[in-house]
Amino acid sequence: MSPTPALPVDPILPRMLEEGFLRDIDVQLVSALIRRYEEYPPEQVQLLLALACRATDDGHVCLDLSADAIRDLPGRTPHPPTGTGGPTDSRALAATLAEWIPAAAIQLAGYPRLVGAGPGNVPFVLEGNRLYLRRFWNYEQHVADRLRALAGETTGRRAEDFAGDLSRANPPLAPRQIQAIHCALERRLAIVTGGPGTGKTFVAAYLMVLLAQRQPDIRIRMAGPTGKAAARMADSVSQALARWGFTLDMPPARTLEGLLGYRAGSPYFRHDRDRPLPADVVIVDETSMIDLPKMAKLLDAIGPQTQLILLGDKDQLASVEPGSVMAELCQARALDACIVTLTESQRFRPGSPVDELSRAVNAGDADAAWGQVIRADRGLSRHSSAGFSATNPPSAFRQQVQDGFREYLEAREPEAAFAALSRFRVLCALRRGPQGVESVNRAIEDRLFPRRNREFYDHRAILITRNDPETGLNNGDVGVVLPDPGRGGEPAVFIEGRPAPLPCRLLPEHETAFAMTIHKAQGSGFGKVVILLPDRESPILTRELLYTAITRTESDLAIWCEEQAFKSAVAKPTKRHMGLKEKLDTPPHRQRECRASP
Repeated sequence: MSPTPALPVDPILPRMLEEGFLRDIDVQLVSALIRRYEEYPPEQVQLLLALACRATDDGHVCLDLSADAIRDLPGRTPHPPTGTGGPTDSRALAATLAEWIPAAAIQLAGYPRLVGAGPGNVPFVLEGNRLYLRRFWNYEQHVADRLRALAGETTGRRAEDFAGDLSRANPPLAPRQIQAIHCALERRLAIVTGGPGTGKTFVAAYLMVLLAQRQPDIRIRMAGPTGKAAARMADSVSQALARWGFTLDMPPARTLEGLLGYRAGSPYFRHDRDRPLPADVVIVDETSMIDLPKMAKLLDAIGPQTQLILLGDKDQLASVEPGSVMAELCQARALDACIVTLTESQRFRPGSPVDELSRAVNAGDADAAWGQVIRADRGLSRHSSAGFSATNPPSAFRQQVQDGFREYLEAREPEAAFAALSRFRVLCALRRGPQGVESVNRAIEDRLFPRRNREFYDHRAILITRNDPETGLNNGDVGVVLPDPGRGGEPAVFIEGRPAPLPCRLLPEHETAFAMTIHKAQGSGFGKVVILLPDRESPILTRELLYTAITRTESDLAIWCEEQAFKSAVAKPTKRHMGLKEKLDTPPHRQRECRASP
């Protein structure tokens, strides 16, 4: 075996820990595997294995071993401080590693008890230029195999038999909506993607009506990745059905975990390949929020006769957990016949500033997008975020908060409070720091409730952050603290969509929700949105993040930002390293040939 090039720093693992490229758990896991399998590679190989572990924490499914990907590794200081004019030590180290790691990667195949080339039980998989933890390679392969199989099967229905019903739809269906319904009628797998307001749930609702009219006992199940997404889906479908005077006897939309059968303390669900979902049709909304492991478990529970319909916006933020599944599916040639993209939005007024801004951002046109921002008219305004600090926010921001939550503060009934809360929200790109959601929420509380003296004060807005089977609350559920008449005015949490309040002490993990991260706001919509972006470039600022934030409102948007950081975000699409598209487009026999190639 030829020697590996010398490391740029000796020893390298402590330096990588110090610079934030690795976590303690990454190094400890690799050390434990080395002892278990009695395979003792040099520190160069150990570093690659540890980086593959870290990659999943950054949303990737694997470690991309290309030089460009290594240069983009997220360290503790990924960008130079303002005014330094040069790279930080972390960036310099990443650039040096980029030259060294591709050559060192050749050594991986020399440790077969640790690194394999496909199916098997060894803890890591090397596939081309991608290094996987075994579990994630298995997930990716399973998702590709199941989707490819579903894409090749039909339902036995003929769309032409429903032509009369489709022609009488009221309001009339757009051509792409008809195409989507045709696809969903005939194929076991249908993927309907499109921006906000293009009618994805409208298509799903009309499809349900068509199917139920022909088969009254059909078992249809609906789900979303969060409680909020499931509730919005149920509400949209109910409104559409009510418009047509049609009712369906079926369970309400649930979270994906609820649909699959959540088991406390277990990564497994009640429904799997041995106990598939009792459903003829499964419809999942906001698919862009679903990570790779969750998609694998959903597909595992789809029975041999069950039809799967996935709805979502491929251009929105990817899931917080590893993978950008929806985006990869919509790029795969193998699924072309199953994918329909809706393009006609009924939500945005054509030519409105928000509509034009979202289109420019989505197209990656930084100059056009900034031009829309600084034009600042008809419901779109821009404010400088330079030096913004939540400990002493600008007067304009304080006024936006005061005006935006005025109706909410005046609401005395839960329904009125939730309606007012849906009309205004502050969205932050960051969680921590002077412009992060934690600091901003404290600033808003200080502005609106300066005399609060307890955790659950009157009118505190709450967001549930963890699924809790005991209370039935789900990640994404929204609550408001109000006096409970049934308990003598004692503060209680009223949860949107639930008839009875919950004692504050029974709440699962939660956080204040006057301001939300853009990730948490995905799947929600508000009358007016204030977006707070960091005043300098950040790895978190991406095109998809901006697009998702902007499209949370239809017509009223205020953005706190700086030109360079904004333009940089528009020009920077999210990079999620995975091989799902390639696996989908490569037949299994070709995959085996590629893995066998030297």
